Amino acid sequence: MFERLRAGWRLAKEVRLSVSKDKSMYMFPIASGLLGVFIFIFTLFMVFFAFSSSVYNSTGIIFILAFFVASIVVMFTTTYFLLAMLIAYRSFNSGNPISFKIALSKTWEYKKYAFEWAIFYTIIVSIIRAIESRIRGIAGMLIGIIGSLTITIATFFAVPAILEEKVGPIKAIESSIHTIRRNFGMTFGGVAYVDLYTLIFILLGFFLIMGSIFIMGSVALPFIFFLLIIALGAILVVFGLILKFTYMNVLKFILYDYFNGKGLPEGFDETTINTAMKRKRGKMGMDLGDLN
Repeated sequence: MFERLRAGWRLAKEVRLSVSKDKSMYMFPIASGLLGVFIFIFTLFMVFFAFSSSVYNSTGIIFILAFFVASIVVMFTTTYFLLAMLIAYRSFNSGNPISFKIALSKTWEYKKYAFEWAIFYTIIVSIIRAIESRIRGIAGMLIGIIGSLTITIATFFAVPAILEEKVGPIKAIESSIHTIRRNFGMTFGGVAYVDLYTLIFILLGFFLIMGSIFIMGSVALPFIFFLLIIALGAILVVFGLILKFTYMNVLKFILYDYFNGKGLPEGFDETTINTAMKRKRGKMGMDLGDLN
């Protein structure tokens, strides 16, 4: 376990160093987040406004519809920017760096697949949430946890598959699951160690915010002091989320290419990846990936 943890930390460092070579990579999660918030609020308002005048006594239904449509639009936006980020990353590592604008332009040919993925993913998540809300207590909580975990694992390599193969959501998930089964079997999960790198910033920011709120009324300090601490905490959380989006999705892309025989970018160690991810081995102790 500790060897995997150390290898996962080294792998996280390799991802950070690789991404940091092209600082424009961080523009994609920032733009995606800001645009996503704006689009969600705007779409929610527009759908609610469009149907509120024609449907009577159905405010709840209108809100659900508006929320569903807004979720699809935001998911499409997120997927689109993610594909653009991966295109930019690959271009930079191939020695042909492209600008933020060109990366978005190149992603336009994937708009159909991004939209299909947004609809599919939103429907699946909505179904799980609907089932969870109908069942009270621990059973409903377990259904939500199991459903979320299943989706996370099954779709782990889905976006890289869309980028590589230009396929719809079903084929993308099939490719994702096939990659996991072929390389990990039932032991997939080592990537959680890598995620600890960005989780540090998120947790630190969260504790600063919550700690300030809890002690605000019991400590004789200026109110502005607590506001500054809360602001610092919020910045750390946002910073951690930006790093998480960038590093984890780049890592998925790197792993997907590596497991499908396309090699590793400069700066990555094959032994570190195999140790951190605990790849499945054959009877002779050789990585199954070596047989492909």
